[in-house]
Amino acid sequence: MMSRIIAIVNHKGGVGKTTTTLNLGKALSLQGKKVLLIDNDPQGNLSQYVGIREPEVSMYHVYEKKVSLPICQISENLDIVPAELSLSIVENKVASEGQSGYFRLKKSLESFYKHYDFVLIDCQPSLNSLTINALVAAHQVLVVVQAHYLSIQGLDTIFALLQNIQENLNVRLHLVGTLITQVNRTSATKVITKYLQEQPQIKLFKSQIRQSTDFVESTIANKDIFSYNPKSNGAIDYMNLAKEIL
Repeated sequence: MMSRIIAIVNHKGGVGKTTTTLNLGKALSLQGKKVLLIDNDPQGNLSQYVGIREPEVSMYHVYEKKVSLPICQISENLDIVPAELSLSIVENKVASEGQSGYFRLKKSLESFYKHYDFVLIDCQPSLNSLTINALVAAHQVLVVVQAHYLSIQGLDTIFALLQNIQENLNVRLHLVGTLITQVNRTSATKVITKYLQEQPQIKLFKSQIRQSTDFVESTIANKDIFSYNPKSNGAIDYMNLAKEIL
């Protein structure tokens, strides 16, 4: 078994990257896949989402101390490597090391490839050294966009970075697809969806994630959408996405 490593990105916050990382991971685990989530964001929202607030060992120690990945179990077939605010300290340090600093996450993952079917990396809303580490470690990129004009404005910047990484640091990296979240019945959603469908390089998923208060409520409850409400639109949508990726 070799891991399929997917970095989940957008340099705008609030589009649903963390929600997608957790719920796609859970959906894949429910399909019998062994999944590891990596919280690569100093805000640690993914870790907090599953109830981990002050981990003794985190991604900070992986980058700074070069320790082995500190893995915590969330549920059957689903594990996480947590993050904390101190991770922000290493951003500049990693960047100052130049190209060699961009391979830290990749090296830390090498001994875990055979243990997981999927590794999903939740990236912060910034195209900095930590995000570059994720893109160097990954095989695929999943871009998350909200059905909102401001969410898609920076897509050219993201795709330019992906091309740069492909050409200089990770030739195997490619786009698995672009996911639209917070979809509703407004005309704005229809216009943006149509625009994205007309951009072939964006590779829009057929699956879309509908807007739902269940996501807010599940976050407060520290539960994934399947544990919170398995019959919700959100659970249905993320399971469809998992099957599309599989």
